[in-house]
Amino acid sequence: MSHRTRSLSLLIIILTFCACGSTTVDVDKMLQEDLHIWNIKLEEVIVTDFFPPPVAARIYSYPNIASYEVLQSTNEKFLSLSNQLNEFSLKIPSDKEEKTVKLSSLFAFHKTARQLVFSGYLLDEFALEYKARLEKTFGPEIVTEAKQLGSNVAKQIVDWAKKDKYDEARGYSKHSLSKKPGSWAPTPPDYMDALEPSWMKIRPFVLDSASQFRPGPPLTYSTEEDSPFMQEVKFVHETVKNLDQEQTEIAKFWDCNPIIIKHHGHASFAEKKLTPGGHWMSIARAISKKKNAAMMETAEVYALLSIGLHDSFISCWEEKYRSDLIRPVTMINQYIDANWLPILYTPNFPEHTSGHSVISSCAATILTEKLGDNIAFIDSTETPYGMPPRAFKSFQEAADEAAISRLYGGIHYRQAIDEGQTQGTNVGKLILSKIKTR
Repeated sequence: MSHRTRSLSLLIIILTFCACGSTTVDVDKMLQEDLHIWNIKLEEVIVTDFFPPPVAARIYSYPNIASYEVLQSTNEKFLSLSNQLNEFSLKIPSDKEEKTVKLSSLFAFHKTARQLVFSGYLLDEFALEYKARLEKTFGPEIVTEAKQLGSNVAKQIVDWAKKDKYDEARGYSKHSLSKKPGSWAPTPPDYMDALEPSWMKIRPFVLDSASQFRPGPPLTYSTEEDSPFMQEVKFVHETVKNLDQEQTEIAKFWDCNPIIIKHHGHASFAEKKLTPGGHWMSIARAISKKKNAAMMETAEVYALLSIGLHDSFISCWEEKYRSDLIRPVTMINQYIDANWLPILYTPNFPEHTSGHSVISSCAATILTEKLGDNIAFIDSTETPYGMPPRAFKSFQEAADEAAISRLYGGIHYRQAIDEGQTQGTNVGKLILSKIKTR
């Protein structure tokens, strides 16, 4: 399904709701679906703008925190995230009607999201259609009031976001390549500069520091034939060489590389995909809809998951640039087979730990707690990108497959996967223990 087709599907949903009169519309049901739609629209813009995985996780988080905070302000069962997230405090007027508050949560999502992306105009275009539909359903006065409240909350959220050092990190120096043997070096085929080498300096939401859950260090670098490190290298090479069809499909299903440069003769073009975080946001959306979760519970899941994804990337990136480990493709090309290439495009940052392993384990930990254990589901996230759906018995099973996909893809050593899973699980458990939403 192309972005154009997906947008058309969303428009059909909107028109369907427009046909409902104010006397028949189920407000909670409608706005619950709207929250999913807004997340899909944000997902599309993230893909359009080529945001890399850590940045994408940041972008998912702030709008979903905004919508959650607005919704909980009139719900006695749910707690504010104020003073639970680092440096976060929010003021929301308490004299608004519940219907106005629910509407404003989605305006807060939009106004926050558009400040975090390049193509904010795409969200604005959708917002105009959305506002017109709401006015037909609820009337212009209540919509205007809801929009004002949403804008007020969004301003506070954006002001808070501006203090997380993201803007400063845009001006930090590039990663300096080390001359130490075994250090990361740019990888084929494009030998791109290291991605976001200062990401560990971004303010986390819950972590005390980026180094709070440092994993075990990678094996000591060595080129000796029988050394533990070279055995790791050989294991990647042999695994990829002997992949069966199922393992190859697993590698490609969880690729989640937001931008891959394709070469055809002298021409080059970019292939866009969801990030790993986007994949897990999609899973959360599918299961929330399957369970028919109420709007408040849906907002809770989106907020906690995106917070976990953001902090997981900060934790992972701190270790990546601390250990600064060489990638399998570099070792294999130099010591085993000069022409070897992995199944997947090797991302342009150091090896240890595996980012997908970290964030997937964190996501599974949070979703299992909030949506339930042993929930079987069909994951169709990658069908728009040419991959058939895959079935899982639980979130943990999906996370385990996402992790091992990095070995099948030839882009990570097994140790980086195992240590990454432990690292992500620790972050997820911290999120659940530190943040009280009910």
